[in-house]
Amino acid sequence: MKYLKKLKISSLALMTLCLMATVSMAQQVTPPETPTESTENFSEKEIETFVKINKEIMPLQENIQTDMVNTIEKEGMEVPRFQELAQAQQGGKLQEVSKDPKELEKFNAAGQKIMKLQENLQGEIEKVIDNNKMSTEKFEAIYMAYNSNPEIKQKVDKLFSGDT
Repeated sequence: MKYLKKLKISSLALMTLCLMATVSMAQQVTPPETPTESTENFSEKEIETFVKINKEIMPLQENIQTDMVNTIEKEGMEVPRFQELAQAQQGGKLQEVSKDPKELEKFNAAGQKIMKLQENLQGEIEKVIDNNKMSTEKFEAIYMAYNSNPEIKQKVDKLFSGDT
């Protein structure tokens, strides 16, 4: 039971990471807007919808996780090494972590394929959010509150564990 809850929470985290990547790409194109609503003022219905959306997204995330692992392995890499290189790349230290051109080639090939998978997932996530009549902005605001407000986190976690 605890494993299932951890899986759900990690799936929520992965989904959010993908969603936040979409948002960050969008913010690079458009100027950031000033937040107009407090993260404290979400209705019970909005929180219930947030949980419902996350439950619908979980199978999508599980599929994409499997696809990502398969992609990395098909390129001849192990997942931990790929993650190590990805972290080094984010920190601007990829060349320090690997000097092997063949490894870097495999890493880049896998990375490009994973980016396509993530783009597809992001589109599917946005459809799920839209189909549930919630704006992406509202979804993001609730997610941010989930991470920063213990009261919101408790409400979401309670709904998550109560319905499953």
